[in-house]
Amino acid sequence: MLRKTSLFVISALMFTAPSYAGFYVGGSVGPEGASFSQKAHVVGQNSHQPEGVFDVYATNHLAGIGVFGSIFGGYAWSSKRYYLAGEINGNLSSVTYELTNNEIIHQNFAKTTFTIKNSVGVSLLPGYFLSDSTLFYGRVGYINGNVQLNEGADPSIATMGKHLDGIRYGVGVRHFLTTQWSLIMDYSQINYGHLNSHTFDPFGGVTKDTKITPSTAQLALGAIYSFDKPAVYVK
Repeated sequence: MLRKTSLFVISALMFTAPSYAGFYVGGSVGPEGASFSQKAHVVGQNSHQPEGVFDVYATNHLAGIGVFGSIFGGYAWSSKRYYLAGEINGNLSSVTYELTNNEIIHQNFAKTTFTIKNSVGVSLLPGYFLSDSTLFYGRVGYINGNVQLNEGADPSIATMGKHLDGIRYGVGVRHFLTTQWSLIMDYSQINYGHLNSHTFDPFGGVTKDTKITPSTAQLALGAIYSFDKPAVYVK
């Protein structure tokens, strides 16, 4: 009897914290903000005008807001209270910076937009169980985003679209409702590479080189379904 009781106590101690490991998929939505840092170098070379020769550096910070949706999947490992997951994700976003330039008399309407329409990425998520059902984790990973610049109000910047590489990092909390269903709250910061624009106005003799660097911040609320149940041991 004493031997059976000891085995029961040892088993209970060993399996108090469930092993939330295996494949999972999920989805999330939330608000997103974007910042487009713009640095320009403008050189005027028209010596026939009184102010036609100049060399100017200018910096602007443009902002946009929107919402995003994400689908993702990964594989998780856990040992005691430590956790590690590898994850892939795809995002769709409405985040946009918009500038309008409307001239009413001659009905000349122009609009400039900077958008990040979609992105894909991979991340590592190291974590620690604060309790048997609540996980706190960090995130670090690579992302590639589709950045579009449609210039209508500022002809000195070229219209372009490009897939930019970026670094994603952040933190999150995951709460397990059951061994298969859980809820998440996740905050991520994404820093992308640069977009470079070069334009030349032959009439004014003006050259403009512009470097635009996007970055975004996302707050995601979502749900996860885990396919693998933890093993159950009976003594």
